[in-house]
Amino acid sequence: MHSLSWVCSRLALVGVLGVLTIAHSALAQDNTEIEVISEPPPQEEPAPQSEPMPEEPPPAELPPAPPLPELDKPKEPLGHLRLGGGIGLGFANNLITVGVSPQVSYIFKKIVEPGVSIRYEFTRDNFPPESITWHTYGSSLFVRVFPIQQLFLLVEGEVINTGRKQAGIRSPRKTYGNLLLGGGFMIGVAKGVFIATSLKIPVLRNPFYPTAFPIISVGGGYGF
Repeated sequence: MHSLSWVCSRLALVGVLGVLTIAHSALAQDNTEIEVISEPPPQEEPAPQSEPMPEEPPPAELPPAPPLPELDKPKEPLGHLRLGGGIGLGFANNLITVGVSPQVSYIFKKIVEPGVSIRYEFTRDNFPPESITWHTYGSSLFVRVFPIQQLFLLVEGEVINTGRKQAGIRSPRKTYGNLLLGGGFMIGVAKGVFIATSLKIPVLRNPFYPTAFPIISVGGGYGF
């Protein structure tokens, strides 16, 4: 009897221990430990950036456009200092005159052109009864004024020394002065080269200019 009571006590103790063990296990399963992270979470690597596109080279510069062709302009005398000369021809009733006259001039702003000229002239008057001839030397100061391009007006003052011969007899040489008015045109034909023609009429009357016959001259020269 006593042995049975001891056995029952042992069984009861084992049962209590089992219940406590089961309860402790259940309690241990309910109380889940929270994991503490002591290290920072690994950072995600940044996505690799796309490489920049290579810069396009600047467009090649276009070659300069060729200059536009210049319109043809009327040729004109070039230069300021002009060296020239002319061949003169005069005519009237029974009278003919031929002469040469080198000259030097200087033009200001293509408008006013003063100059100096020298000349030699041969004149024959076939008025009867005997023809008369003159050999004349002279010099003059002149001014050309260009109101428009290439066209000029002319004012010329001259002094001449002349002597005549008639029927084989020479007369004493005499000196005369005169004023000549006229005009003409001048045109360039090459670089610096020009030609000119003019018509002049003597204003004063004297034995050398008995009438107002016109004097036509054609010449040329070079401008510097």
